[in-house]
Amino acid sequence: MENVFDYEDIQLIPAKCIVKSRSECDPSVQFGGRTFKLPVVPANMQTIIDEKLAVSLAENGYFYVMHRFEPETRIDFVKDMKARGLFSSISVGVKDDEYAFIEELVKENLTPDYITIDIAHGHSNAVINMIQHIKKHLPDSFVIAGNVGTPEAVRELENAGADATKVGIGPGKVCITKIKTGFGTGGWQLAALRWCAKAASKPIIADGGIRTHGDIAKSVRFGAT
Repeated sequence: MENVFDYEDIQLIPAKCIVKSRSECDPSVQFGGRTFKLPVVPANMQTIIDEKLAVSLAENGYFYVMHRFEPETRIDFVKDMKARGLFSSISVGVKDDEYAFIEELVKENLTPDYITIDIAHGHSNAVINMIQHIKKHLPDSFVIAGNVGTPEAVRELENAGADATKVGIGPGKVCITKIKTGFGTGGWQLAALRWCAKAASKPIIADGGIRTHGDIAKSVRFGAT
């Protein structure tokens, strides 16, 4: 493995400026066939994102991922977003009832534009099986899989059919994964991002450990979409 480092260990080297004002710069990003104003997405946590915020973000040209902790509301959420003419972006887990949920979406003739498979350790057969299940039943959905922290994980999830991967295991300030398990990218999240981005052929989302605006720029420089 290469030398490890994190956001606070790195400063980007200034290059020659070719614009008169920062307002001339275009920070938009293409992701899943759509263009969004910023390469930033709120964490898909119940304490961060809700239906009202999701609608506001979608209406104003920003990406979002709805959390998965009120599973009984997801069908209605997708219907509501489609009725508003907005894109739908939801999360799923990997338990048996989630397989049934995907099949229920098919029966309802609903295809979420984005589906994020959201578990703490994404480099697993359970995630690979869910990717394949979604792609079989909802081939037009853009599948984001995670979370991972190694190039091997990125390659396996991409090969299984993931359209993007989320990198970051426990680097967030309030996340206890690294404390409870001893595993994670806390303390070397930026290095993990660089490591994974080198292996990726599809978009990468840096998830966790970002504390300042400058950390966003560093994430993009080191491979995040």
